[in-house]
Amino acid sequence: MIVGWCAVLAIILWGLVIDRGIVAWLNRRCDQPFRDATDFLFSGILPALAIAGGAATVLGAFHGLRWEIVLPIVAVSMIWRWRDLLAVLRELGSLFRKIAAETRSGNPVPVLAALTCTVLCYVWSVQALFPSGVADVWVFHIPLANSIIEHAGFVSPQIDHPFYGNIPLFFNLLFALVMMVSGHWTGAAIMNIAIFFGFLFLLSSCASRWRACGFFLVAALMLSTSFFKGSVGEPMTDLARSCFSVAAVLFLWRYLETRRPAELFHCALVLGGAVGGKYTELQMVGLIGLALMPTLLKGRVSLPLFLSCLCAFLAVAGYWYAKNLIVLGNPIYPFMFGHSGLTDAWMADYMLELGRAFDPANRHFVTNLATLQGWRDFLHILYNWFLAGKPNAFVALALILAGLAVAFRRIAFLAAITAAMFVIWYTVMFNHIRWATPAYLLFFSTGFIGASLVRERLDQWLDRQVLPRMAPLTKIASSPVCMIASPVIIGVLAGGLWLSQWYRVGGSDMDPGKAKDFDVVLGMISVDKYMESHREAYFMYRYIAEHDLRTVFQPFDTANTLLSTAYNDGRDGGWQLPRYVLPAPGSDIDAFIRDNHIGYFILPPDAGSAFLAERIGEDKILLANSVIAHMMPRSSLILTDRFGWKLYRFDADRAS
Repeated sequence: MIVGWCAVLAIILWGLVIDRGIVAWLNRRCDQPFRDATDFLFSGILPALAIAGGAATVLGAFHGLRWEIVLPIVAVSMIWRWRDLLAVLRELGSLFRKIAAETRSGNPVPVLAALTCTVLCYVWSVQALFPSGVADVWVFHIPLANSIIEHAGFVSPQIDHPFYGNIPLFFNLLFALVMMVSGHWTGAAIMNIAIFFGFLFLLSSCASRWRACGFFLVAALMLSTSFFKGSVGEPMTDLARSCFSVAAVLFLWRYLETRRPAELFHCALVLGGAVGGKYTELQMVGLIGLALMPTLLKGRVSLPLFLSCLCAFLAVAGYWYAKNLIVLGNPIYPFMFGHSGLTDAWMADYMLELGRAFDPANRHFVTNLATLQGWRDFLHILYNWFLAGKPNAFVALALILAGLAVAFRRIAFLAAITAAMFVIWYTVMFNHIRWATPAYLLFFSTGFIGASLVRERLDQWLDRQVLPRMAPLTKIASSPVCMIASPVIIGVLAGGLWLSQWYRVGGSDMDPGKAKDFDVVLGMISVDKYMESHREAYFMYRYIAEHDLRTVFQPFDTANTLLSTAYNDGRDGGWQLPRYVLPAPGSDIDAFIRDNHIGYFILPPDAGSAFLAERIGEDKILLANSVIAHMMPRSSLILTDRFGWKLYRFDADRAS
């Protein structure tokens, strides 16, 4: 984990050094090229990652992602930009000195913000140790990153699937950069944590004053529910691409506010990262283009700046689309322009799946907004999925309305893009709520911008009425006694909370089933004990590996062999038969069992559910059930876990 963080920080540092030189050149005609050092550090993390990803894309295209190539390039570029390197390091030092100075002067907010970031980083890093239960992580994302490492770049297809092996892989490439160093899948999780932090810092830096206070508002809006924080440390690309997508909108807002050319350049960089991560983010190109159109028509964007932004966008996103155009004849393969390598039947099934809700219970909603019922269902979904039971969402909505009231022209396009993104999600991509992540993230971001605009209107009142009344408290906070007592009090409170939590959960006799993930963070229970009690298949698959049981027939888990490997520290002992290995219809089941050396089988409680039948296929479920029905009379139950999963031993020699 520590090695992974060192790799991520090194990547960000390299990107910041390169970005600083670009920003200084683009803003050379501005009265103030940099707003301040803190703003560049906070807003530059995502552009730095985009620059690093763009450079890695160029190397990967020529199979140059090798240590003997990467390290010399990094070393030479750092020597070449040594002034920018020193400037970035000085700015980092200045940031820490500023936090210390504010603390000494009686303002504890910056140091509390830094402490909060440290705690969040630790918590998410511990949670990143939990192997993901999402099949896509082990079926696609980690194998794609490993393939990039193994090939020192890109091949077509990247994995053994014509569709998933040819999709844009910008974020899988970022995962691979860290995993090259750490050698473990947690490197991908750490990269996602860094991306989310980069987004939080960017949004906080959009405030014109009191950015440390702004960070707490951002954290309160974003982290009050599990929608975002539950996927921060998961090696998926949904939250990462959403952060890049929304960051592009925020950089556009910053450009319209300040007219600094580098803000538009950063917009192009992170937009390239988003589009290079998934086809769905092409919608952002259209939305941002529409928002920027009045400025372009008025001639306020110079041709050199426009070309610089276009080159930045294409450098980050262009490779994936150019490769598919050259190799497969379709830049957005397999959509619209042909799908060579995929059958028409597979493509028809896939398009059907994309165009309807993943959960059958949600398929009665009308997504056609040309009808009155469509609008009723749309508003019902918006309220029940994104507002109901979420006070932070209502706060964000109120802040957006307040921002529109006090500075309509400065926030209107953010609100319009937010509404457009929700409409596009519902009408075109109403497959899963996670596809609405960019829209929801922009919703909260617009709420923060609204709060910042309201605060600007209140600046004079705050300076005249509120701050003078806080002066006595500031004086007390800056006194030597308070400076010494504060860390002692914080330490005592932290220790007291830990002890109270320890006794609350039962001390050493803690029931793992009642433990929370926060108990793992506090060190009260191990990751393994927690996972065994809270994750389906974890205990079962580890039990099979520990006792070297083989071969296990498990046709009801779409990622059984991959999860078995993930849950056993990357060891693949061949314990389970891949779930797609089934007998041919009408064939000899005894021969199938004998040829595959089946000695065990797993029966989950939902084996007969309609949902599982749809995901796996009714015909496959029927074949699987026929095999289990054939083995059951000669089988004995050897294990049942807390989730109702049952492991049976099959005795071929026993009479039925």
